[in-house]
Amino acid sequence: MRCFIALEMPPAVKEHAAGLIKELKPSGADVKWVAPANLHLTLQFLGEVEPDGQSGLERALAAACAGTPLLELAVFGCGAFPGPRKPRVVWLGLTGMTAELAELAKAVQAGNQPLGFQPEARAFKAHLTLGRLRQRRGKKKAPPLGPLSRELAGLAGHRGPRFTADQAVLMQSTLTSSGPIYTPLYRASLTQGGAREDR
Repeated sequence: MRCFIALEMPPAVKEHAAGLIKELKPSGADVKWVAPANLHLTLQFLGEVEPDGQSGLERALAAACAGTPLLELAVFGCGAFPGPRKPRVVWLGLTGMTAELAELAKAVQAGNQPLGFQPEARAFKAHLTLGRLRQRRGKKKAPPLGPLSRELAGLAGHRGPRFTADQAVLMQSTLTSSGPIYTPLYRASLTQGGAREDR
């Protein structure tokens, strides 16, 4: 099964993201936008996980979350990787306890390394992916990116909802023709280090 570890987003953030996507769509760029219901913050992408390896991931996630405080965060900024002039991934930024969030991501990845999952090669950046630019093949010309770049530049100081993250989740991702379906397998609580299985 294909899995990742993430923070889920509250309804207010998902609704806010949906509004931003609606605002950015008229730019005409060829972007595969994320379904707002699936919005999350990835702490580590795991890829394929054998069913008998789930229990080890659960224990590692509970240990990583133990002692991690509730994370007070807020939506701030909207941009693109590697930059607004040549966007490949459109993102929504976060502010607040991002240093503690980065430490949680580091702990999660370190805990999973003995299980055979290597830490992310890229430095952790607190963001929510809103969409990915589709790669054009052949001679078909892609729509101009100028309008999207200008929209993103105007959203650099964008502010959105505040929220508290209180748990991390081991998530299964099932790919379908209509988009991925995410199923929570296990949730670990922050601060208390407690965890509960989501059935």
